[in-house]
Formats: sequence, C-alpha cells, structure tokens
Amino acid sequence: MKQLRARLSKAGVKRKFLDGTVLPSWWDDSIAESPGGFREGASFVCARLGFSLASLLDEEREPAFIRGDGVKYKKAKGVSESDVCLATHYALGVARAVAAAFAEQAPVQAIPLPEEWRAELLARSDRPWVCLRHILDASWSLGIPVIHLRNLPSGAKRPDALTTMVGNRPVIVVLNQRKSPSWIAFIVAHELGHVHLQHLKPGQTLVDEKIDKTSDERDEAEANDFAVRLLTGFPDLGLSSTRSLGISQLAAAAKSFGNSYRIAPGVAALNYGFTTGEWSLANGAVSQLEKTDDAATYLKAALETHLDPDALSEDSMDWITCATTPQG
Repeated sequence: MKQLRARLSKAGVKRKFLDGTVLPSWWDDSIAESPGGFREGASFVCARLGFSLASLLDEEREPAFIRGDGVKYKKAKGVSESDVCLATHYALGVARAVAAAFAEQAPVQAIPLPEEWRAELLARSDRPWVCLRHILDASWSLGIPVIHLRNLPSGAKRPDALTTMVGNRPVIVVLNQRKSPSWIAFIVAHELGHVHLQHLKPGQTLVDEKIDKTSDERDEAEANDFAVRLLTGFPDLGLSSTRSLGISQLAAAAKSFGNSYRIAPGVAALNYGFTTGEWSLANGAVSQLEKTDDAATYLKAALETHLDPDALSEDSMDWITCATTPQG
C-alpha cells in the first residue's frame, strides 16, 4: 500500500485526502498486506477517483484514468483536459454514488420552458424573485440532484460545474466555490439548461471548465439563454449606466431594479458586470447585497433534505458527506 500511496501522491492525490475522503473510515493499511486486501483498497480508489484498476494493480505503471469517451470538455483558452481530469473523475464518482440513491424512485421529470418554470417558482416563492434555494429544491424534486463538491485533492483544478447522465438521470455537480448565491444560481441554471435542451445523452458528461456568458458555442449560448430567462424573465437585461457608479450606488440600483422586476438584486448586479465588463464594481456590489448569504449553505441543505441516507450504504453516505464538506 505504501508504494500505491506514493504513486497516487505523484498523481495529485495526497495522503490526507486519500485517508480523509477516498478510503472508508474503517480502512487500515494492514488490510492491503494480502493480495485480496490490496485489491479491495485499490477498488475503492478506482471507484471514487476514476483511475483504472489495472493501472493501480500494476506497480510499474503510473495511475491512469479510465478512458471517458462520453466526456465532453468546454474549456477556457490555455486549459487542457488533463488540467481538470482529476476533479472531473472524482466528481463523476460522487455523482454516481448520489444517483444510486434514486435508483428506486420515479423517472426524471421534464424541466419546463424557462419562462414557464420561472412563473411556477415565483408563484410559490417566499421571496420577490427566483433564487438559488428555489432552483435547487425544484431541481431535486424533478429527480435531478445538484451536488456541491467542496473537498477536492489539493492542487486539482476545479471546473465551474459538470452535468452527467447516470443512465437516464441527469446529475449536476457544482465545483465553483463562490459564496454568492446569485453566481451559483446562474451556474446551476446553466447546467439545467443543458438538461432541458437535451445536450446530453445517456452515459455522456459535459464539463464546463468556465461558464462564459459570451461563449459563441451553440450549446453554451443556449444554456446561457435558458439561465438568463429563468433568473430574469428576459433574454438579456443588458444593464448599464450613463453615469459613473460606486459599489454602494450599484448595489442600491440593483436592489431597486430587482424589486421592480422580480429579479434577485445580485443577479442584476452581475448582469451589469457582464454588460459593462466592470467586474470589480459588480462583484463588490454583489458582496454588499449578499454579505449574509452563502451559496454553500443552500446547496448543502438541499442535499440533506432530498438525499435519503437509508437508500445508500454507510460507506457511500460517509463518502458523499466527506466530499461535500470542506476538509479542515
């Protein structure tokens, strides 16, 4: 096991992460002293990190990922597939574990058109606008889990999010760590757009390394359009100003605009950033508007509400908990 640990460490999986997240809590390296025990430990690593079992069992080989022919990467310039490969395969393992808890449940329900879905969410909303919490609850209720992966191997490059089809069930994994619920709401709505527009078939995965509102790729532009319509009710707000604004002024304007048009003020401020390119100003306004909010709280609460621990083995539930909880 010592040699396997060293090989995994070179591949980016350090001892702390391996022991605290990947291997089950009952694991002891003495188990790996027998060939069967070693294979058992390697099998956990294979299932949870996506390395091929053959590469782990062969001491002369470097750990290699199982070939993912159904994985499509949407990358920013200068980013390679290998940069986000470890985080992607790890996220896919968690997604499959969560999907297993839904195996006996009803089939996935269709996502409505964004304008129709927005109207439904607003009709039963406890806020004047569509917010992250509403979107998460609605997604889980349609049989589409949304997972927030917070504990990753040190050094692993995080894509913003990915959507994978586990059989016929879409599962969304958010890896972006922004605190802003409005930012994360856009990311989740974007991924739901991919599902609604049937951009994925069973067995496929779409990895959004960086979600860019200005992307000219058709699938990305369509998913962006879905997200904007769901969050705002418009194809594009295009918010700007003819006068110079400070952070507090933009925050106040976004709040007033949001109350008038039933759009989250944080979303309005972000749209200003998208339109003008003044991101430091927009992010400052969002921080002011959402200073008491944390997207991670809503993502975790939705998982705890909708995921039935009794539908999973104790090992799987422990693993999902570790993966979705920051490691100290």
